[in-house]
Amino acid sequence: MNNALAIICTLREWLSTSTLTIPHYQRPYKWSEKQVLQLLRDIEKQAQVTAQEEGPKSYRMGTVVVHVEQESGKHNIVDGQQRTVTLLLILHALRKNFGGEGQPPWSQELFEPQFSHAESHRNVQTNYAAIERYVRQAGWGKAQVAYLLERCEVVRVELRSLTEAFQFFDAQNGRGKSLRVHDLLKAFHLRALRPAELAWRTETVKDWEQCDSDELEQLFSLFLFQTRQRSRNLNAEYFGKRHVDVFKGISLDDTANIPMSRAWQMLDDATHQLEAHSAHRGQAWPCQLDAPVINGLRFFDWVQHYLRLGFHIRQSEDQLPFWTTQLKSPLTESANDILRQLGCREYKGRHRKGDTHVRVVFDALLMYYLDKFGEQHLSQAVVLAFVWTYTRLLDRRVVWGSMDKYVRESEVNPFAVLRDAVSPQDFLSISLPIFEPKNDPLDARGLKVIQDLVKAQLFGTQNEESGKNA
Repeated sequence: MNNALAIICTLREWLSTSTLTIPHYQRPYKWSEKQVLQLLRDIEKQAQVTAQEEGPKSYRMGTVVVHVEQESGKHNIVDGQQRTVTLLLILHALRKNFGGEGQPPWSQELFEPQFSHAESHRNVQTNYAAIERYVRQAGWGKAQVAYLLERCEVVRVELRSLTEAFQFFDAQNGRGKSLRVHDLLKAFHLRALRPAELAWRTETVKDWEQCDSDELEQLFSLFLFQTRQRSRNLNAEYFGKRHVDVFKGISLDDTANIPMSRAWQMLDDATHQLEAHSAHRGQAWPCQLDAPVINGLRFFDWVQHYLRLGFHIRQSEDQLPFWTTQLKSPLTESANDILRQLGCREYKGRHRKGDTHVRVVFDALLMYYLDKFGEQHLSQAVVLAFVWTYTRLLDRRVVWGSMDKYVRESEVNPFAVLRDAVSPQDFLSISLPIFEPKNDPLDARGLKVIQDLVKAQLFGTQNEESGKNA
């Protein structure tokens, strides 16, 4: 990388850097009390080892990455915020813990981070209280401070290009135990913002960080990834870092003259014009689950759109799923009955792993249909999707990978049908798997309610539509 500088520095040198800042695009400070206490124990253990003659002279605490702004001279922390803030809290707690021992053994002013997220403030307060309690009970004092400042080190990587800083960040976090996939995607698409989009960067980061991280993970792994993979006959039950490229796509500035990108460039220009006359930026972009991802601002608009649909929100017992509250027209009695029964207490097996694998496919299929055709014939789509997915559950037990195999090996892959469909009937006219009612009522597996539903809906559908879906 051009103009890259790597320096081994002590914590005294790192934490007293007056130009350090936490940039607005950083995620909140999220370390839990458990992680903080683990770091304290690691420091304590390493200090004991270092005190031995045969022990190491120092404790290397990993790599921190900073982007150096040429004009302002600011050193923006791109990677290492969580450790840095926690170490500052430890030193502040030690300063308070000295009491009558005089001034702590450091003269420099420490880096004072500024936080824009309420979550960061909450975690700082919680973790500081835990650290202060720990160092007081463990009797930490000047010796521990001296060890922290002089023997603990970080590898400080300075880069002059923000793009290169994020590339280094991706490489650091692309393996091992690190950030979630959606955190890596956030970093990638923030650096993909075009000059015309930079004015919305702060707002975009704020909106993203207001989202619950677990909900983002659910949305990506169970819906966005499921749909894009299954519509292409690819495995979809496991979503990890190796799949990050599934959500990287077209960079309009880089490909503006490529024929395949011209339509997207024109659409983006038209959307910007609409947004200029609207009070709600980000809601005019026409989202489609299987469309190419547009890098930068439109990726964030795309994700926010599917969060608003609410398919990822867990269904309350004996209630309809949350996403149905967004509908403008009511579903039929049959469709409502299916959706309500899937969350009813009589369906005792609904929380088993196999049953949840099937439910994920059912929900993702409905989300895909609604995404493509809206509420047109949505009740029929509910019935069809239910019979197609839950027939597999009634046939035999579902384990990890079963639904991938079922989708690939079925006579018809409904996800692939939806990908190419131009009207609801292209989907609603697909053939369904053969359903053979069993003499065993499946009480042992808690599936009687599902078997009764499939029988009623399938045969009812056949009678009403003259066997079209038989």
